[in-house]
Amino acid sequence: LAVGPAGARRRPDRPRAMLRGARELARRLPLASGSGPSSRAWGVTASSRDDARDSTWTPRWNCRQRRDAATSSREDTRPCYGGDARNHIGLEFKLTADDAQRALRKWANAKPFRPWSLVDGDRREPTLRPVFLPYWVFDVTVSVKYRGKVGFDAGEKKEWVEVDTWRDGGTTTYDSTRSEVQVCASFAHRRDLAAAVTGAHVGRLPTTGAVGQNQNQNSSTDAGVTMVPMPDPTDAALRAARSGAGPPGSVEVERYGMKRSLAWELASRRIRETERAKVRRKLLESHKATYAKDVVLDVELHPGRRVRAVRLPCYIARFTHGELQGVDNKISDAVHHAFVCGHTGNVAVHDEIVCQNKVRALTVLACSVPGLAAAYAFGPEHYGTIAAQTVGASAVLSTVSGIVARQLPRVAREREEAERVADEESAFAAAMRHGAASVGSGDGAGVKAAWMDEPVQQRRDDVEWGRWKETDKGNWDEHKREEWAASIWQWQKIRRREREERRRAEEIMRARMEEAERRDEEKEKRWGPGWRTGGPRARGGPGGSSSRGRDVKGYYRLLGLHKKTHRATAEEIKAAYRREAMEWHPDKHQGTDAKERAARTFRQLQKAYQVLGNQQERDVYD
Repeated sequence: LAVGPAGARRRPDRPRAMLRGARELARRLPLASGSGPSSRAWGVTASSRDDARDSTWTPRWNCRQRRDAATSSREDTRPCYGGDARNHIGLEFKLTADDAQRALRKWANAKPFRPWSLVDGDRREPTLRPVFLPYWVFDVTVSVKYRGKVGFDAGEKKEWVEVDTWRDGGTTTYDSTRSEVQVCASFAHRRDLAAAVTGAHVGRLPTTGAVGQNQNQNSSTDAGVTMVPMPDPTDAALRAARSGAGPPGSVEVERYGMKRSLAWELASRRIRETERAKVRRKLLESHKATYAKDVVLDVELHPGRRVRAVRLPCYIARFTHGELQGVDNKISDAVHHAFVCGHTGNVAVHDEIVCQNKVRALTVLACSVPGLAAAYAFGPEHYGTIAAQTVGASAVLSTVSGIVARQLPRVAREREEAERVADEESAFAAAMRHGAASVGSGDGAGVKAAWMDEPVQQRRDDVEWGRWKETDKGNWDEHKREEWAASIWQWQKIRRREREERRRAEEIMRARMEEAERRDEEKEKRWGPGWRTGGPRARGGPGGSSSRGRDVKGYYRLLGLHKKTHRATAEEIKAAYRREAMEWHPDKHQGTDAKERAARTFRQLQKAYQVLGNQQERDVYD
């Protein structure tokens, strides 16, 4: 700027003013502090002087350092869905690191073929990493209705009987002490490993919404409340370090990487799995059956659901056992991980481990006992022959047993994976078959009925979440699982929204039909029953016989006559009404919620029989 064309006026003071302004701007920006993630990303260094305005800022253009710093900055700024940190609660570390090591040794000695000791490479014990795992904990009450099929042995084949009307499954409260409603809010860990931290020891949620000292005092008066406020993760980590969880700075506090609504989807799936197992046992006991399948649930959520963000203590152990051949044919130590609950000492390992050395030693011992017995029986002159035979047999059998022990966990995993895939496919197909069987005619109508049947679609959602949880869980990757879960959740919301839109359209169509029926009744009162003669209904128009068999309001479904619809006789309708009325009469149910639910269903049955039991009203309905 000081050098201009010939004859131009020079302003030597302008560059100095611009430099002073740049220095002042650098001093005020957060980039100039040298402590935030932005300063690390740009690699800015400051030479401090007495006068802040005279500080010189020099950018270090180190590409590698900038790339590493930018990566760490992106990881630090990933979203946390835990809500207000002042409302966080959790459990303190009750076990020290030495207690966790003893819990691992106890796990190793629980079965005969597990390793004698657990090591991590050159270390003589597993490496422990104390962590506060994030969890969403719910407190809900649900009521269940169910239907399904029961099977009996009839010679060489099974005979199946369909329970095609809803049965009362009762009301169950899933409070915060149930593992079904304790969902790990981190995608970094497998679901079966994270389950080691859950259980009844979590206790009940505090009834107060305050935080700080007042919440601690009020919560202590609640029965069964063992959790304490954890508004500051750093303070919680320091308290854990002082209690013996690890050296200062080693206790980690993981972020809430899962939204609360997605956690509720996973908790709902667990609740449905538990209720489905209870219903299956109830079907077998009530019908004296041998098999049960195609169990469909209608779960009703009671108002008053509560949820809190909870941090639970855990030790993540790393140890090595056995060998693993990589893609480049290099042999390396097989790394295993285990979760140890920091409150109860419960242990979960991602794979069952079989110690090859133990198997070989037991094989040699099994071969030596018959050899000793033979030597004692045949005398000293046969010692050499018996010893040679025993050593040869021991060598061969120990080699074979080592190979079997190495392949046994892999074969067990493959068999478990195959069974899981077969069960999921059969469950999905059963859900579609159930929907197709719920209508009278046509594959297209069956698919539509299955699509609009919410319990059937919930069963399909459960299958999808089961695949997400179990598929290739040995190679669990946090980012891939998070993307997969987001995709499943998004498509489920889209399908749910489409079903709601179609239901609204059907409601509009139903309202139009009811309005047409009302006008028909007015015309019949005005002109008599013969007004229909020669009309469009008699000619098979829009309201004629072509629309017969449509169960618009689900009356035939309520009475269990959805397969016959308009072909059902008056005697069948009467018998079906009596059967369902006896099942859903309020006096046969115990409890306020059960009586209200039964009374609501009983009123629907009365409305259905009022229409279908009157031949004239039934003709209009059909």
